[in-house]
Amino acid sequence: MSALSLSLLALVNGSMAFAADYSLTGFGTVGYAVSDQKAAYLRYIDKGGTLRADSLVGLQGEAQFDPQWGATVQVVASAPRYKEDGLATQVRWAFASYRPNNEWLFRVGRLRPPVLIHTQNAEVGMTYDQARLPVEVYSLSPVYDLDGAAFTRTWAGQEQETSLDGYLGTSKVKQRTPFQPNANHPFIVDRYLPESIRFMGLVLAHSTGSFVIRGGAHRASLHPDQGRQFLEDPSPQDIAAPPPFGGTIYVPGAPHEKIVVNALTLGVDWHSNGWRMHGEFGRRATGAKMAASSDSVHVTLARTLYGWTPYVTYSRLLSSASSRKYYAQVRATPVPLAAMGAPFFLSANYHRGIADSMFLYDQYSIMIGTSYNLSPTSKLKFEWMRTKIGQASALVDGDVHHKSFNVLSMSYNFAF
Repeated sequence: MSALSLSLLALVNGSMAFAADYSLTGFGTVGYAVSDQKAAYLRYIDKGGTLRADSLVGLQGEAQFDPQWGATVQVVASAPRYKEDGLATQVRWAFASYRPNNEWLFRVGRLRPPVLIHTQNAEVGMTYDQARLPVEVYSLSPVYDLDGAAFTRTWAGQEQETSLDGYLGTSKVKQRTPFQPNANHPFIVDRYLPESIRFMGLVLAHSTGSFVIRGGAHRASLHPDQGRQFLEDPSPQDIAAPPPFGGTIYVPGAPHEKIVVNALTLGVDWHSNGWRMHGEFGRRATGAKMAASSDSVHVTLARTLYGWTPYVTYSRLLSSASSRKYYAQVRATPVPLAAMGAPFFLSANYHRGIADSMFLYDQYSIMIGTSYNLSPTSKLKFEWMRTKIGQASALVDGDVHHKSFNVLSMSYNFAF
């Protein structure tokens, strides 16, 4: 049953003393980004330039049936998350809300919990100054929308407020696997792997006007969909013969039904007299070396003056030490000649293909940019970003090991 249906059902069974209040708002971004390399970053950003990485348009409708019951629907059109080309229109929010008093809020339907500071407004470019939110941190999860339920408990004081958010739900996603044009993927053949994800988490926040701190604990269980399988990390097996005929071969493990990801998040936001400093930290941990166990952080310093808000951001994303060591070992291991013949017929790039199929991250970015408020409902943004890749990055399509590249971004953001 949809969120709107739930709201209407509640309306029939509940009080109808107040006339429903409806509102419709919209938002969008027209963004252009170009880099100085051929390898695509974030699927679309390369030397040819693109409008697809940041451009979108959205509509949000809200209905308040009475002081307690309401409903929200949000639809966004943008480049699709589940394929390389075309345009997709997706329902981001579709939930009913119930507020019995000022302390409690309950929501059910399709919703987005406040995992990070800008998770809930990530697609509304008018609400922040950066050209795009630091992907090093905001790629903590492949999706933040879920079908389920959430609650918010608020403790309000005269000059401070504390809130606790809890959520539980599921989502379906086509997770984009790492893609390197020169890699020969031995056992990951789908560019987009369909998965079902079960989410749960708690987020505690405290604000005192000019200062906000927020921390959360989250758990996700990933299940392969549409008959696919997750395989255990390939393990080394010895071929008993002198090199180069013999040696070590990495053999994919047995299928397993799920991958569990535990995540911790922490964010702070401070502003005073036109200055603003905010930062966020995210840690995710899995039991698989091929999966994305990592630490990520970003820090931003900004200053607003005469409508301009120049800023500088540093962000870092680094996979766990065990994953980086495993990646280096697999990639550096030569394929024995015995495995290249019958009955295996493996290529000389077999181990490199395994390594480059990993969700490995080793990168940092420095962003220098500015936004300019044209009006209360429109904003221009300009940004230069320099990104350095270490061992590898699953966010880049191409061989950019130990290389740097630059990205120039400009966008027009609006709301109505």
